[in-house]
Amino acid sequence: MTSKPWSTDLIRGLALLAVGAVGALAAREAGIPAGMIVGALVAGGAFRLAGGDPGPWRGRYGRAGRLLLGTAIGAAVAPDVIAPLKAALLPMMALIAIVIGVALGLGWALGRFADLDPATALISSVPGGLPAMIAMSDDMGADAAVVTAIHFSRLTTILLIVPPLIRLLAAPPAGVIEPLALSEPVGVWRTAGALVVGLMGGLAAARTGVPTGDFVGSIGAVGAANLLGAGLGPADGGLRQMAMLLIGTAAGAEMSPESLGRLRRAAVSAARIVVTLITVGLVLGWGLSTVTPLDPVTALLSGVPGGASTMPAVAHELGGDMRLVAALHLTRQLAIFIVVPSVLSRLLQSRRCERLHSEG
Repeated sequence: MTSKPWSTDLIRGLALLAVGAVGALAAREAGIPAGMIVGALVAGGAFRLAGGDPGPWRGRYGRAGRLLLGTAIGAAVAPDVIAPLKAALLPMMALIAIVIGVALGLGWALGRFADLDPATALISSVPGGLPAMIAMSDDMGADAAVVTAIHFSRLTTILLIVPPLIRLLAAPPAGVIEPLALSEPVGVWRTAGALVVGLMGGLAAARTGVPTGDFVGSIGAVGAANLLGAGLGPADGGLRQMAMLLIGTAAGAEMSPESLGRLRRAAVSAARIVVTLITVGLVLGWGLSTVTPLDPVTALLSGVPGGASTMPAVAHELGGDMRLVAALHLTRQLAIFIVVPSVLSRLLQSRRCERLHSEG
């Protein structure tokens, strides 16, 4: 069996990127909230469902987008982010604990009433990043197809519904939300330096097995360099726009007729999970805005359980602080990676003991 020539592979990648770019630019021009990422997601999904073959580019674009967005977020980190983060730390920890607790409860209900095994039910319900949850499902013996379908529906629903909701819930008196005012972008050479540092940090974290390491590592490396006085940011806004285009296109290209079929079979359960998590997240985000100095947009998007690489981008588009949103979502993901395998192991061990006891 011969492999396809590199030119064919390149054409497929360029076709997917072109479709995603058209969708992203059209959505942005139409004034859709977070239009770059939403338009790219819809266009990428349409490309895949129409028979387009993204080949390996789906993964490549997703990785590149996470590296770019992580670099942009890290480049925006400055000493002024420490004070509001410290002031909101305890409420943020409470928010994370409640979201994870609700998700574990949903997982228990899903396993009991939807005829799913415990691993699949639990991993389908906790709001971690899609790639990390798929990887966890492989590690824990869950049905990766069902996990993918439910998490994809959650992320898609959040991206399509939450930005307009945030505009309604957190609109200022003038009715217009201006993007977060950052300092003037640094020049080309410092931006190039930030990209190099972000690339090195992201790839290093990914190779050591850190979940979503490309995103986490690029934020950590560039952010740490900035806090040490490197002056690598803020980056030009075009970096974030390109990141949203790539992330949205890659997420949309996850869609397929097979995944839609799996989602139909789990539609009722998935809808309950999505509605419950979004509702709980918005309520907790509203509470966060009342007890902390965080602005309403930042607080609401910190509570909504979307992807750690998408919610910060949406926050910037809607006028929130993407640095604080990224910090909370990354902390939530880390907590999930620590808690869920432990809970699942205990649950499976308890099931085995009950089975052995009944057989004995």
